[in-house]
Amino acid sequence: MKKITLPKSKHKYGYTRKEVLSILRPLKIHHKRFWSAFGVNTCSLDPIANEVLYYGCDIELAIRCCLENRDKTIYEWD
Repeated sequence: MKKITLPKSKHKYGYTRKEVLSILRPLKIHHKRFWSAFGVNTCSLDPIANEVLYYGCDIELAIRCCLENRDKTIYEWD
């Protein structure tokens, strides 16, 4: 499978939930499936906007899992 390229985030440290959902729409990935594949990951917080920021590498992996219809392998956990 080819590399997944994410659009540029408005935040330096990651993507907001709203940005993640906008990435999923054109890929036709249901948000429940994505968050299940995303699992529990480290994230950051924008203290000014009080928003959770999700790291791009974790989003890419969850998208890949959704597109390949699989779960993360033990080697893919960080």
